[in-house]
Amino acid sequence: MGNAEGFPAADRVQTRMKRTVRAVLLDLGGPVLNEDAEYEAWDSHLLELLSADGMQVGSEDYFDALARATSDCHPQPRLSALWSLVRPDVGRFRRLRDAFRKYTSRPERHLPASKVRLGAHEAIALLAKNHMLALAANQPSCVRRILEREGILAPFAWKNVSEDMGVAKPDLLFFQMIVDELEIDPQSAVMVGDRVDADVLPANVLGLSTIRVLQGPYARQVPPTTLHEPDITVESIAHVPQAVEALGG
Repeated sequence: MGNAEGFPAADRVQTRMKRTVRAVLLDLGGPVLNEDAEYEAWDSHLLELLSADGMQVGSEDYFDALARATSDCHPQPRLSALWSLVRPDVGRFRRLRDAFRKYTSRPERHLPASKVRLGAHEAIALLAKNHMLALAANQPSCVRRILEREGILAPFAWKNVSEDMGVAKPDLLFFQMIVDELEIDPQSAVMVGDRVDADVLPANVLGLSTIRVLQGPYARQVPPTTLHEPDITVESIAHVPQAVEALGG
């Protein structure tokens, strides 16, 4: 993959450079929004559920299991960690899974605590000067309240998120719907996200260029195949405009 300073990997650049970048698809959780408070609430609640169900699981054991599941690119790392702690008891897993899903199905409980990352305002303003911008996030519709509050929603030509679209990443249709609405070829778009499984892989398959931002808990993911590897990896949203420029934008 590319390094963490915004410079592309040479082998990928040979095939993808010289493209004209017309649009930037931007994930929210991770690159733009700091959702640590939400994840902390999820983890605390899951530990409480385990305890209430008679499982004496130490936080160190839980977080070790979560770290392994995240590194291994499990799509739902908390459920994978839960299974590793209760296996082979399928009944207990399903009971705790359902209780956890009920808790996490109310995003309005945690979204107000989400904060826009340092450098996001400036990066979005720079990108909007020369590119169409599109939200590309698995989020509830109410997330737009945060973006409006922070004054960063207006530059986006595509303002829909997964709840509006009725489809979520990593489904290829999620990305296809966006590029179709923008009336561009996938090859002229760049996907910016933090997850190699949900952002990088499907975008690579569809033909978009890809930038991975190492912010948030998914920074510990290890790409399991070359298709999971981004064209460029950067440390923060602040480096994204430079990375887009390196990709031909």
